[in-house]
Amino acid sequence: MKLSAKPILAITLVLLSVATAISTASSAKEKTIMINKSTPILHVKRVEPSVNFWTERLGFKMTIQVPEGDHIGFAALDNGSVELMYQTYQGMNDAVDPLKKAVDQGPSFIFMDVADINTVIDALKGAEIVQGLHKTPYGAKEVVAKEPGGHFVIFSELPRAIATTTIIPGPKNFRPARSW
Repeated sequence: MKLSAKPILAITLVLLSVATAISTASSAKEKTIMINKSTPILHVKRVEPSVNFWTERLGFKMTIQVPEGDHIGFAALDNGSVELMYQTYQGMNDAVDPLKKAVDQGPSFIFMDVADINTVIDALKGAEIVQGLHKTPYGAKEVVAKEPGGHFVIFSELPRAIATTTIIPGPKNFRPARSW
């Protein structure tokens, strides 16, 4: 059986397309499984007040505790879907670590997606509230608290119908505060 150039070219193109699709799918799969989890490490003077904030108010459990003299030097907290880690500034200063200077740069901001903002507000009674309940331009109801370690936690109840990608137009004369 003799094939002409057109069918051979067509078969070649189909095989090339299939190989490209397999390669692309494989690359995409590798990129999505490269990172399994992200957990912030928040640095504080004392770990205990922050541990109490999360465990007593918001139901987190301490899963790791590392002593540092007569106090906790490092702790990991988990609620099943969110994990946070705390470490003392002292623990970083004792380390031979190029990041120890970066620790003093300032507080972190943590965004927490919540199912019911009112339940969170009730749990935060007596905590330091930086910004009370407000509605954002993208329709979320949010409250911002400062946890005892000095880090800011933005609790946000997102609208149910929010798109996976939302573009919010900025002010007409918007200029970033910093030039990157």
